[in-house]
Parts: sequence; C-alpha cells; structure tokens
Amino acid sequence: MLSEKEKQELRKLAGSAAIREDFRLLRKNSLALQRRLDVGEFIRFLNTMARLRPAPSNPRGFVFYSSVKL
Repeated sequence: MLSEKEKQELRKLAGSAAIREDFRLLRKNSLALQRRLDVGEFIRFLNTMARLRPAPSNPRGFVFYSSVKL
C-alpha cells in the first residue's frame, strides 16, 4: 500500500511530459528485445534511468586486493 506522500509523488511524475516520454521509450525498447540497440538509444536509456533516481549515488572508494586468483 502506498502512502499519501508516495501517491502525490507518482501523480507529480505522471504530470511530467519528459517522464512520460521516457517510459514510452522504455516500453518501446522492451518490446523489441530481438533487435540491437544503437549507442544513442543506450545513452537515452541511461539518462532515463538517471532521472528516475532522486539523489546522486554516493561515490565508492576503490578496493585494493593484495591477492587475486582467477
């Protein structure tokens, strides 16, 4: 069950033409999984996913390994 705040946020997102277009693009691409995506479509997908995340992710430090076996 969604809280009232979550419902309001979803209504606000639904009112955004850019978000609606992004979801149309995702739906169109999900229906055509057999074809290859070009670089431009992939970049648009990544931009779409970045817009859906409310805050930037925290940078993670590099993990150093003293011994790595493959």
